[in-house]
Amino acid sequence: MVEYYDSAGYQVIGTTRRAPDPASENIFNVNLEDAESLQTLAKRVEAIDALIICIGVLPGKSLEQYSDTELSAVFHSNAIVVMKVVRELLDHVRSGGAVLFMGSIAGSAGSYDEAYAASKAALVGLTKSLAKKSKNGVRFNCIAPGLIDGSRMFEGFTADEVEKHEQQTPVRKLLALEDLVRICFDITQPHWNSLNGQVIDINGGRYV
Repeated sequence: MVEYYDSAGYQVIGTTRRAPDPASENIFNVNLEDAESLQTLAKRVEAIDALIICIGVLPGKSLEQYSDTELSAVFHSNAIVVMKVVRELLDHVRSGGAVLFMGSIAGSAGSYDEAYAASKAALVGLTKSLAKKSKNGVRFNCIAPGLIDGSRMFEGFTADEVEKHEQQTPVRKLLALEDLVRICFDITQPHWNSLNGQVIDINGGRYV
């Protein structure tokens, strides 16, 4: 994502909860769960054209397998942290800018991991609520893909699990990570200035 925007001439700041590549000058190692760290990031940027928040924690458990601590952790990572980022950075989004959340097919269609699905569904309510209160033409939308070929989540699936996802997808093809990046980039461009408050399902027809 960072490289794609960078090649298009944007000044890019990417964040990560992991240790960034030392060669990546535009990757800011920020703790998205820490208010002080977020405030430091906010001071680093003057104006934001596109704010894209991609966070996803999928423990892969059924509800009865979760401890109370694990339930809190999933909602915190997938929903609460997103709200904190918006709260700290929204004033930095310039007029006509775009805020894009990374949701999931699970947020609408459900999942074997009920807690994950519920946490992603929370982004739907967040998207629509923020869109209704939009100021200065700032747009809020949510991408809801199925399993993404090449993602970290994809790498954690077995070959049989991947095949099952493909078989349940009418087009028999998973969304490639590179194509998702292109879609996100395009949606944040000015010619989509009437797209606001929408959940954009990109799942090959698995959920319609």
